[in-house]
Amino acid sequence: MTKLKSLIWLAMICSLLISCEDLLEEETFTVLSPNDFFNTGDDLDVVLNSVYGELRYSDIKRDGVTLQEVNTDIALERGGGIFTFNEPIEEFTWTSSHQWIRSMWERRYRTIFRTNVVLDNAEGIEMNESRKRETIAEARFLRAFNYYLLYDLFGPVPLITQSQTTVTDRPARATEEEIVSFIENELISAAEALPVEPRNSEYGRATKGAALGALTKFYLMTKRWQDAASSAQEVMDLGIYDLFTQGGRTELFSPDNQRDNEFIFVAVMSDNPDDNTGDGWLSHVVPRGYQWQYPPRVIFAAEYKIWSAFLELFEPEDERLNAFLFEFVNEQGETIVLGNDNARSMKFPEYPSQGISRSSDDFPFLRYADILLSRSEALNEINGPNQESVDLLNRIREAAGVSTFTVNDFPGKENLRNFILDERGREFHTEALRRQDLIRHGKFIEMAKERGKPAMDHQVRYPIPQTEIERNPNLTQNEGY
Repeated sequence: MTKLKSLIWLAMICSLLISCEDLLEEETFTVLSPNDFFNTGDDLDVVLNSVYGELRYSDIKRDGVTLQEVNTDIALERGGGIFTFNEPIEEFTWTSSHQWIRSMWERRYRTIFRTNVVLDNAEGIEMNESRKRETIAEARFLRAFNYYLLYDLFGPVPLITQSQTTVTDRPARATEEEIVSFIENELISAAEALPVEPRNSEYGRATKGAALGALTKFYLMTKRWQDAASSAQEVMDLGIYDLFTQGGRTELFSPDNQRDNEFIFVAVMSDNPDDNTGDGWLSHVVPRGYQWQYPPRVIFAAEYKIWSAFLELFEPEDERLNAFLFEFVNEQGETIVLGNDNARSMKFPEYPSQGISRSSDDFPFLRYADILLSRSEALNEINGPNQESVDLLNRIREAAGVSTFTVNDFPGKENLRNFILDERGREFHTEALRRQDLIRHGKFIEMAKERGKPAMDHQVRYPIPQTEIERNPNLTQNEGY
């Protein structure tokens, strides 16, 4: 594809975001000349902000809970047309033709293309050097973050680092060493150049903490324990993040607190009820007859639910239980008890400004609680039960209003490892982290088999979409598919 065609294509498909009043806001263009692009730093931001837009439009139920939790011990889904897509994920019968697996691949590479457009043009623009450096770092972070998401799902994938390609370009998959090295080095470089506070005070932009936090999670995923512990400490040393402890743990996700300094990197959802760009999570969760706090709202036939066995991990006094709906009063004034395997996650609550079927909740990719538990886990893997690991664990538990522990409560590394895994489940349900956590702990397939699923070892990775295999003869499929 020529550069001109790339620009025209980009202009046609993007709903582009422009900063306004310290929030990434949307500005839509219908007719653009190629001469309008890449003359100033603002032009770079137009394209770069569209990457944030792609993250913003990520679907919690599809890209998050379906692909990352419906195949774990946390969630199930019943009813509605989307059960067609959820059932093979829950039952471990998914194939390379699954539409939502394909759409995840396509979305990630679409955003990678846009970051490459920025990086291919940034050096040639006359602009403030400090701003240029930060813009390049931002693009490198966003590109690496999308490759991190791809690696989590598919393992090594083709590394595409430039926007100008031709129809004959058919890149093979990178090796394990190549993809790991690329993501690590890009995140390190981004962290060195990104500011501690978001550029121009625009909430949602990448920061040094976001890059170091993503690096921490990547090291954890690849079991580089010392590196994970060190990068987590770097995030902590920035001194700008903390745990939310006011008004109950689940209030962190309320409209009043969605910009709390526990959030490190989020997908910013629109607060405008007319643009229909929020997430449809709640409309796919609440049961029939549920009374909305801010009507009118629509309830779809699909219903995401929580396994009762997962809820048994919580102590009765745990404030995080307030995130679940166990019963409700219907239109007739009757109290409906939801019962076994039927509770609902209301972690992302109603917003007064949301649309009829869309929520305005920002979706967290990285929270400070994750950094603390990541360092706790890494230090335990290095040293076994130790005071700092337990202290970090206790900080999370104190915030949730539950009992704390001493080092002596954990006789060995495996005991503390298992407890941290359970704590991560209690803390991060509905945030698309469970599958990755279970895989890292070697329990993803084991626990699926315990639930009676025909899970096989190779299913720790999803298949490369069949459409991509057909387009690119140099792509090889993941083992077992």
